[in-house]
Amino acid sequence: MASISINLGDAFLIDTPPNQQHLYIAIAKTSKTKYLFVNVTTRRPKSETVCILNPGLDVPKFIKRESVIDYRYAREMDSQELARVVTHNSPIPKDTCSPTLLKRIQQGGLASKRLKNKYKTALQEFLNDPDQ
Repeated sequence: MASISINLGDAFLIDTPPNQQHLYIAIAKTSKTKYLFVNVTTRRPKSETVCILNPGLDVPKFIKRESVIDYRYAREMDSQELARVVTHNSPIPKDTCSPTLLKRIQQGGLASKRLKNKYKTALQEFLNDPDQ
């Protein structure tokens, strides 16, 4: 089975049921082979706003309107799982976040009330690891 190289800050367009595509950004390594990915979505009235992304120089070019990181849809994947769900004919990765934006998204995960506790714990452990 094919796999995809994953670097922190890489954004991938993945197929999500039913028949939709969403952008996910790799924000932390959670094990030797798995990464934590968070969802980018258009800001809506009830969106969690701990990490707002506006179009501009500091964000990837795929951000065309005010967006947020929707931490409740975070998921953990390895390179083979990612290869199975990445949207056909999408650039791999679709884009990459700057180190500054990646740090902001990671800190937002720690502040989020919607990120599952197991992911919040994994993110905190990753950020506290001196080898990262």
